[in-house]
Amino acid sequence: ILIIALLPYSNTQIIIPTTTGLVSGKIVNTNGVDQFAYLGIPYAQPPVDQLRFKPPVPIDQWSGILNATGYKNSCPQQTPISLLDPNSTEMQISEDCLYLNIFTPNPSSAGNRSVLIWIHGGGFSYGTGSWWQGQMLSANEDIVVVTMNYRLGIFGFMTSGEKDVNQRSIPANLGLQDQNSALKWINDNIENFGGNKDQITIAGNSAGAVAVANHLVMPSSNGLFRRAIIQSAVFRDSPSYYKAKLTSEFTLSDANKFFAQYSMAAKCYKNTTIETVNCLKALSIQQLLQIQMRFSGSNPYFPVVDGDIIPESTYKAFASGKFEKADIMIGTMLNDGYFFLLFLPNISHGISRNQFKNYINTNFPAASERIKLSIQYQYTDWANISSPVVNRDRYGDMYNDYFFSVPSENYAEVFSRYVPTYLYIFAHRTAGTSMPAFVKAVHTLEISYVFGYPLDPPANFPEKFDDTDRQVCRQVMSYWGNFIRQGNPSDSTSALAWPRYEQTSKDYMWIAPKLAIKKNYYSKQVAFWNQYLPQLATLT
Repeated sequence: ILIIALLPYSNTQIIIPTTTGLVSGKIVNTNGVDQFAYLGIPYAQPPVDQLRFKPPVPIDQWSGILNATGYKNSCPQQTPISLLDPNSTEMQISEDCLYLNIFTPNPSSAGNRSVLIWIHGGGFSYGTGSWWQGQMLSANEDIVVVTMNYRLGIFGFMTSGEKDVNQRSIPANLGLQDQNSALKWINDNIENFGGNKDQITIAGNSAGAVAVANHLVMPSSNGLFRRAIIQSAVFRDSPSYYKAKLTSEFTLSDANKFFAQYSMAAKCYKNTTIETVNCLKALSIQQLLQIQMRFSGSNPYFPVVDGDIIPESTYKAFASGKFEKADIMIGTMLNDGYFFLLFLPNISHGISRNQFKNYINTNFPAASERIKLSIQYQYTDWANISSPVVNRDRYGDMYNDYFFSVPSENYAEVFSRYVPTYLYIFAHRTAGTSMPAFVKAVHTLEISYVFGYPLDPPANFPEKFDDTDRQVCRQVMSYWGNFIRQGNPSDSTSALAWPRYEQTSKDYMWIAPKLAIKKNYYSKQVAFWNQYLPQLATLT
């Protein structure tokens, strides 16, 4: 390994060789411990001009030394969201955005550290790899941390949708293909940064967790990682949901229809698909994003089973054992679903009984009236039926169970048939969170604990932490770190041993200031959504 160190140590520049060229990083300090950061390393050619809407192309070799000391542009998205600095480079958008970031305790040592690859969330329409800095986690758990950008929205998750994969003018799942290219680059190069390519864990939250699940079934990702962490994924492909017509699969045919609708809105719908795509390629980023926003309510920017990159739905593949046999950690926030309340008008004051019923009915347009009524009855607090605040919270509970808790149980159950599986509920709310009080322990709050922010918050980070937060953070990083290193979140020093999820006992870890092992994860809610509603749907 070529390493060039320019002393004194405080100004050390460590230059690392990669398969695509030399890179120089910078030292970042966390709580008095130096870590090394390599920011903005390209892993594929910029998908610009004729490469727009094309699969990622391997990056060409560069000459000289790449200055990898700052984050690069975010992939195109409407109004990028900054967690740290709204004036930073990564808040600028560009199609030249396929970059990754590496944080390592010591790139000069032999490649023997376990590796975490983090895939950001954001509904496949927002986000950037720079959302989460990895130096606190790498320092505390002595691992290598990698984050990445990938194409979003119309650029990463629209396909022309032809049945024949060889005839598709816009291939499916380009954003997932970007992630796969990053995984391959990391496998080829991470040993030079002190990592072990045979000890890679992929992890993500929300849409990032959905991406992780898809990599478990993507043939192109086989062998590129050993473990997977699925945090607060939104899964709606459970058979029980389809039987009750609570949702329907977003198919390749649906993707093809959306492509036609989008093209017509862009005034690009032509006689042939090739002409249509060429017209879309001629539009500016802002033009494409403005049209994208017209369809944001239906959220068609999502992985699709295309028979190629994704051979079949994740749930079907997991249930039949057709997935990468990785160790699994999966879980949710206690109130993940309350996040969706934030998008409703005047929600801080609560909702009326009529609004409660209307919101539920709107969520399940294809379901029968008896199914909708059953959901209303199940989630009504009959002792407080006229309380707007109680109605709001019960609606949040419905969202939480439907989108997060029950699907996580379904996935943990099928995973546990084949691989070691560990389930959790994160029940702690940050003391100084900027989230309103009524959303409780809500979606995304756990990420800062995984990355160690309570122990050393980055400048300008909006959350404020107290001693209890720091206590929870140490526990979380220890469990996550153990899992990343050995596939088991517990070791001899753990405050509480975390048992594997088994179909009989359904054990899970309750993550809070007072840790606990609990059983029978959401048994009543699981029975309602998985058994009662599908049976009700079959009655005449």
